[in-house]
Amino acid sequence: MKVERDTLARLMIEKQLLNKAINNPTKQDVYNTIDTLGCLQIDTISVIERAHYLTLWSRLGNYEKTHLATLAYKDRKLFEYWAHAACYIPMEHYRYYVPVMKKREKEVIPRLQKRTGKGKELIDHVIQRIKDEGPLSSKDFDSKKKGKGGWWNRKKEKVAMDYLYTAGILAISERINFQRYYDLTENVIPEGVNKEPPTDEDRIRFYFEKTMKCLGAILPKDAREYYQHQRTRIRMTPSKIEEWLQKQEDVESIELEGESRRYYCLEEDMYRLEEVDDDFDFDDVQLVIYFDNFMWNRDRIKRLFGFESKLEIYIPVDQRVYGYYHLPVIYGDEIVARIEPKMNRKEEQLIIRGYWTEPGFKETEHYRDRLEKNLEDFAAFHGAKTIEWLC
Repeated sequence: MKVERDTLARLMIEKQLLNKAINNPTKQDVYNTIDTLGCLQIDTISVIERAHYLTLWSRLGNYEKTHLATLAYKDRKLFEYWAHAACYIPMEHYRYYVPVMKKREKEVIPRLQKRTGKGKELIDHVIQRIKDEGPLSSKDFDSKKKGKGGWWNRKKEKVAMDYLYTAGILAISERINFQRYYDLTENVIPEGVNKEPPTDEDRIRFYFEKTMKCLGAILPKDAREYYQHQRTRIRMTPSKIEEWLQKQEDVESIELEGESRRYYCLEEDMYRLEEVDDDFDFDDVQLVIYFDNFMWNRDRIKRLFGFESKLEIYIPVDQRVYGYYHLPVIYGDEIVARIEPKMNRKEEQLIIRGYWTEPGFKETEHYRDRLEKNLEDFAAFHGAKTIEWLC
C-alpha cells in the first residue's frame, strides 16, 4: 500500500487526540488522555503554565488542573517515572518499567559513591528516616549543597533519593509546590497493581505497539524516540527493530510516496489510512508546546509536516531565531506558525511577544478567527482577562 505524506500526518494528529473537542472535561477524561498517549511529560518551566498541564489543555481545553494531582497522588491511577523523560504514567503500565528499575538498582551504590563519596550508609540513613517520618523531600535534610544549584550541586540525600527512585525502591508520593516527596514504593504503588516483570519479548511488544498506537505509521527508528530508548533500555538498533516489526502478524508495512523506506503500523489502523484523507474534518487551530508528545520526535515532525523544530530556551539570546518559549501552531493538518506567549500574572494578562508564520503559509480570515478563539481559551485557562499583542 502506498500513501501520501499528508495521510500519515493526519493519522498522527488523530492518534495524538489533537483533533478532539471535549465539552466539560472530567477527571476521567484527563486519565483517558494520558492512557491513550501512554505518558505525559513533566517539566518545570512556567513562563506560561507547566508543560504537563499544557499538553492536556491542547486536547481537553479548559479542564480542572487539580484532576492531575488527584489522579497521581490520591487515586494512585498514575505514577511518576522515566518514559520519554520524567513523566506521569498510567499505573496499569507499572510492570513494564520494573526491569529497568531492577537494572538501575544494581547501579545505585557505585553511582552514589562516585557522586557523593558515600554508599550504603547514606542509603540506610535516608530509608530509615522515611520509614520513621513518612514521605520526605530534599528540604527535610540539613546537609548543605556544594554550590549554588544545579544537578551536580544537590544535597547528598537528594542524590540518594533520586537514585533510589530510579531503582524503584522509592517512589514519588506527592508534590507540594512542585517539590517531590519520596516514600517507600510499597506505600505508593497500590497492592493490586501487577508488579511482575514481563518477559523481554512482552516488554518490547508493549513499547513498540504503544508507539504505533500513539503515532500511527512509524519508521523503525521512531520506536526509539517516543518511549526514549535510553530510558527503557531496549538496546535495539533501527534495523533490529525493523526485523522485529516484520515478524509480527498484526503489523503491516506501507510505502510512502517519494521514499524508499518502509513505514509500519498496526493492522487495525490500515482501514483508517484508507479513509482519513476523505473524512479528516479538523479545520481548527491548536497550540502545542515542544514538550508535548506530538512534538517529541523532531525528525518525524520535519518528515511529515515540513516543520523545523527550534526549542530555543537552552540557547543564548543572540542565537535565537524565534522567542525563548514559542509554541508551534497547528491549523488543520499543517503546522503553520509559531507564537510566543508569556503570562503577566500580576496584571492577569496574556502577552503575545512574537508571532511568525511558516514560509508559504497565507493567513485567511477563517484561520485568524480560529487562532483568536484558541488564544481566548488559552488565556482563560491561565486566568488571564486580557490579551496584549506586542508584535
